[in-house]
Amino acid sequence: MNDLIRSLVEAFGPSGFEDAVRDLIRPLVEPHADEVSVDAMGNLIVRKRATGEKPLKVMIAAHMDEIGVMATHITQEGFLRFTNIGGVGPHTLLGGRVRFADGTLGVIGADRNDDRSSIHPLNKHFIDVGATGRHDCPVRVGDAAHFERPFAAQGNHLTAKSMDDRIGCYVAIEALRRLPADVPHDLYFVFSVQEEVGTRGAEAAANRILPDVGIALDVTLTGDVPEARPMSVRLGLSLIHI
Repeated sequence: MNDLIRSLVEAFGPSGFEDAVRDLIRPLVEPHADEVSVDAMGNLIVRKRATGEKPLKVMIAAHMDEIGVMATHITQEGFLRFTNIGGVGPHTLLGGRVRFADGTLGVIGADRNDDRSSIHPLNKHFIDVGATGRHDCPVRVGDAAHFERPFAAQGNHLTAKSMDDRIGCYVAIEALRRLPADVPHDLYFVFSVQEEVGTRGAEAAANRILPDVGIALDVTLTGDVPEARPMSVRLGLSLIHI
């Protein structure tokens, strides 16, 4: 289990750049599917045909993409200014690491801040990739990066970047693997793109499939950490909302 989860969460796949994740998932699901297709958005759609009469269309969606950053400017000194891809919080940035699709590693720094109790906005941060100037910078404007936060298992608790929503992808893969040969309804497992920038892929897939029932596999906050909002979710507890 952990080996597959590690492969999924450590794969490169910011919103709009999900190809590597799709290429990882496709061979895992093809042996268990009746149809596999990729739509114009890049969604991987896996169908298990019904054997019952008057079947419903059931769409089970998990998104492949993750938050990340994109280079917007390269300074004369070789530092990168960047923008967010999805919901990136400035308080998580300083000292963090990002990795670009070609493997280039960057470390996030910030402009001088005399008030150490305050947090710079996104546009006051930069990425250092070790370049000595614009001429030898391996990154180009428009290149995307994901956060470098490798998988770790601490007992039964797992941590990594992009658990949102590669863990949902894992659940969908396992569900498909465990299905019996005969299913009463048409099942469409959708591994969607661009969720972090507006659920774009899932909306396109739903408009194509026109399901009778939709199930989203995703993550949420937890209620068992200090100063958390009270809620009936804690690590180690699974809830199903219908």
